[in-house]
Amino acid sequence: MSDTGRMDAAADEMSDPDNLALWALHCYCPNARRTPHQVVSDGNNGRALYAARHGALRGDVDVSDAQLSQLLEFRLLERDGEMLRTAFPVLGVREMVPLRAALRRLAAPLADAVAKPTQDIAAELRRLGIGHSLYAMVFGYALDLLLWRQLRAEDAVPDTALTAERQWWNGAFWAIHPPRAGGSGTNFYRLDEDLTLVAVWSNATLRDLHDLATTPRLAESLRDRHVTAITDAQGRRRQVRLDDGRPAIPLVGTGEVLDELAAAVAAPVSAFLLSRACQEAHRYVSTDDRAVATVIISHELIWEITEQLIARGACTRAPQGEDLTGLLFLLAS
Repeated sequence: MSDTGRMDAAADEMSDPDNLALWALHCYCPNARRTPHQVVSDGNNGRALYAARHGALRGDVDVSDAQLSQLLEFRLLERDGEMLRTAFPVLGVREMVPLRAALRRLAAPLADAVAKPTQDIAAELRRLGIGHSLYAMVFGYALDLLLWRQLRAEDAVPDTALTAERQWWNGAFWAIHPPRAGGSGTNFYRLDEDLTLVAVWSNATLRDLHDLATTPRLAESLRDRHVTAITDAQGRRRQVRLDDGRPAIPLVGTGEVLDELAAAVAAPVSAFLLSRACQEAHRYVSTDDRAVATVIISHELIWEITEQLIARGACTRAPQGEDLTGLLFLLAS
């Protein structure tokens, strides 16, 4: 059986839920006052949005006037007379199975390209005595922070600034099924004008990490600089050791070695996403907005690259268990 035949067979074996609240929902909207996730889950909104994914008459969509008003306010539905259409990409098994297969293949040379700087990051972290932070530095900092900066610098991703028309969120929102096993993301906790605590979460660690990151003693010690800044021979700060006995965490954003190595990981990935070589992946994403498609593809690609680096032994898996300090780092602005 051909690869296409196998993908079609895999898609045929799975079915998409008819309720988008049961799908994986993602938002690239760092400036949001409120993301759309809860709105999709309210009442039967998820079913209404699924019914309108290809366009549907108002009378064929089971949604009250109040629900419709909220869905329009949050830019989740578009209305043209009596026609309603879901206003964000809805990518089910027929799209995600071939997209992930394509990205698995396309990620292999990128994993080759970033293996050396990843190994260099590992060596630098071991030298600093914080080797437990490798996953956070590779996925959380290089691929889920610096990569987006590089793409924004090229205007390759949507504007996320709030406006009068988009007062709740702006950027990209999309639904996928099936969810990706082992997906990660980053949450930011602004401590003051100069310092942000970043937590690299997964579904398994999200709640515990949030509890850790918002511990009053931790936030107070970081905000008031009740920490020990460990310096190298040149007097440059590289890591921060907390006063309460937890392991040290990396300090980045200061333009030093870790920043340079992380940028070297992000650079070939952003170059690929900006190139014609990425066109193959775009055809599986059902949106005419190339910037939104780039966000969706980037999300899937950085997970795939990270998994391939882990499989090769170049990167560790995310720490789990009681001590999640290795999933935190400090970002200086």
